Amino acid sequence: MRGPAFVFLCIFLVISICFSGASSGIAQKPPVEFDVPAMLSVYEIVPPESAPVSPYKTIEIVVPVTSEIQAADRKHINEFRFDISWNRKIFPVVDYGPRSQTTSHIEGLIAVEQSHNSGGGISLNANSDKLEVLTLNGKADLSNQKNSRKSYQEIPEHQTLVASGTIKRGTGAFFRFHPSRTETLEGGREVVIAYRVARNWQGGVLRVECRATGERRIFGNLTEPIDVAEAFVVPVHMAGDQQSLNAALDFVKAENDLKRSWHSSRATNKPTKNSHSAFRWPLVESAMENFHLAGFSQGRAGPSQKSNSSQLPNQWVHRLIQSGDDRYLERYQSVLPNSVQNSAAVFVSARQRLVELSK
Repeated sequence: MRGPAFVFLCIFLVISICFSGASSGIAQKPPVEFDVPAMLSVYEIVPPESAPVSPYKTIEIVVPVTSEIQAADRKHINEFRFDISWNRKIFPVVDYGPRSQTTSHIEGLIAVEQSHNSGGGISLNANSDKLEVLTLNGKADLSNQKNSRKSYQEIPEHQTLVASGTIKRGTGAFFRFHPSRTETLEGGREVVIAYRVARNWQGGVLRVECRATGERRIFGNLTEPIDVAEAFVVPVHMAGDQQSLNAALDFVKAENDLKRSWHSSRATNKPTKNSHSAFRWPLVESAMENFHLAGFSQGRAGPSQKSNSSQLPNQWVHRLIQSGDDRYLERYQSVLPNSVQNSAAVFVSARQRLVELSK
C-alpha cells in the first residue's frame, strides 16, 4: 500500500500523535524536574595569616542540584546546564567547580599499526602535438613493490563529561554535564562557586537556572526536541550571622505565601471550558505584555493606567520572583486581587531587606 491512502494514513497518524501529546502534556509531568534548596549558608574562605589585610573577603557557595528524569526519557536526555548568578547586585567570580572534564571508555593508550604497499616502476608517457589531444601510456613494474609498516600509540578519543566557565562578564558561572558509560545525569550533584565580596557582606539572593536538552523519536524517523528549563531564586546568608539568617527565612516564607496566594486566586478565576485560553502561546503573551508596558495600548497611557484582569500575564508571580525587579509589582498592582497584592508586597519587602545585606 504505497498510494495516496498510505500517505494520508501517515499524515493522519503524525497529526494524531502531535495533538494527543499537546493535549495530554498539559497535565503530565515534564520530562525532567529539578530541585534546589530553599536557602543556602555560605562560608568565608579564610586567607593565610601572611596575607595582607583586605577590604574584601572570599565566600564559597555550594549549590546542590537534584534532577529526576521520567522513565520514558532517561535515554533521550543528553545534556544538563546550570547557570549560577546573582538575582540582585553583582560580584566577581574568584573560582568555580567542577572544572571542565573529558572521559573515554578506553583506558591507557591505543596501539596503532599502519601498513603501506608501494608499487614502483610506474611510468607514464604523454604524446601530444596539440593541447586538445593527449595520449597516456602506463606501465607498472610489480617486481619493485615495497612493503612498509609503522607502529605507534595514540590517546583515545575523549568525550566531554563536564564543561564549565564564567558568564555575565565574570559575575556568574555555567556548568554543562553530559552522560557517559559510567556517569548518569539523573540524581544529585553539587556545583561550587566562590565570589569576592565586601568585608561586611552578609547575604543576598542567588539565581539558579537549570536546563535539560535532548531528543526523542515520536514516529518512524520523526523526532522532536526536548528542552526543559526551570529557574530558582535562593536566598543565601553568611553562616553564623543571625541577622542574615532571619532575613533568608523571611524571604522563604514570603515566597511560599505569595505562591499560595497566587495559585488560590487563579483557581477561583479559571476560564470556562469554551474559553480559548486552554492553549497558551508564551511568546505571544510575553510580546503583548511588553507592548502594554511600553505604553502602546489603551491610548498610550502606560503601565500606570487602570486595566482589566485579562492583561495579567499567566506567569506573573514567577516573573516577579525571578526577575528581581520590584517595579514589576507596581506595573500590575491595579489588576491584582487584594490577597495577592498583600502577599506580593510582603515578598518584595523581604527581598529588599535581604538585598540590603549585599553591601
